[in-house]
Amino acid sequence: MQTSRILHVDADNFFASCEGILSPALHGRALIVAGGRRQNGFVLSANRRAKQSGVKSGMACFMARRLCAELVVCPARVDEYKIISARMFAAMNRFSPLVVQVSIDEGFLDLSAEVDGAARWRELSATVLREVGLALSGGLANSRWLAKLATDAAKPGFLEVSAGTEKDFLSARDLRELSGIGESRAQALAALGARTFGDVAALPSMLLRQRFGIWGQKLWLFANGDWPEKLVAEVRSRTMISRQKTFPFDVIDYGRVLRFGLAEVKKFMDVLRREQLAPRELGVVVRFADFSESRAEHRFRAAQERDEIVCAMFAAKFRECVSGQTKSVRQLRVALWNLSPRPAQGLLFP
Repeated sequence: MQTSRILHVDADNFFASCEGILSPALHGRALIVAGGRRQNGFVLSANRRAKQSGVKSGMACFMARRLCAELVVCPARVDEYKIISARMFAAMNRFSPLVVQVSIDEGFLDLSAEVDGAARWRELSATVLREVGLALSGGLANSRWLAKLATDAAKPGFLEVSAGTEKDFLSARDLRELSGIGESRAQALAALGARTFGDVAALPSMLLRQRFGIWGQKLWLFANGDWPEKLVAEVRSRTMISRQKTFPFDVIDYGRVLRFGLAEVKKFMDVLRREQLAPRELGVVVRFADFSESRAEHRFRAAQERDEIVCAMFAAKFRECVSGQTKSVRQLRVALWNLSPRPAQGLLFP
């Protein structure tokens, strides 16, 4: 029976690394990508040079500037980052018959057929660095859960959890490191005396099954190093399409905001048309300069395929939101949801 070997790959400091690729003149400088309308919010990503000064993701930008006087602050350019991400995954697809992308900067590869998974990782990471310019971290193990934990332990770098060493690797690790263990579950496990995977492994499996159901049984098997799995492609149906836009400056011209919103709705309809989906419900939220909000929603009698009908309803609901208002608009949120498959179109000449 073939042993399951799953590689987890995560691009290091992805947003900040993308800025280094997009602006080569910034190479070697301390750099962050910042949120907020004028890059005065929180640090979304920091490169290695900035982290050496104590800058961390999630930190307020003003604190980051205090820690690093020469810090370069870049606005987020997500559309550009998506292009770089696509190049990264295109390169990764050459190294495995199955690649499952889970976010813009991380994914899993099936390396079960490889004789030497670590050698394959070295070849992959060198290729992505050379062709795309991104440094990667990775973890190789017998399951997705374990591969991600190995990556987190290795950053920046690579770690393989060899077959038969899974329980030893996990034994002293904190349960909170595992995705899926939130605060409530962590507290419930702590009440049983379990704070590490080694603690879980020592508990009776039926106790965990009774307390947490199938998830508890799976956790016990995982903690004992006995949860290998095959990597499978995930097929998920979209349930909503939305966009939130915070304008660089407060906008008093409601007509300008409306035109922006209509352009977004048309883009949404194009995307849904390609995915053979049609929306049944529409919503709009207008946030004003004083942070007050006005919102409106509409449910169509049937899923709508025609752009003009959806756009007309969006315009009506937007006007409903700003009716009687005199305040400038800070942010616009638009969403289409309750998506249904479009009816199959018969052939003109079957």
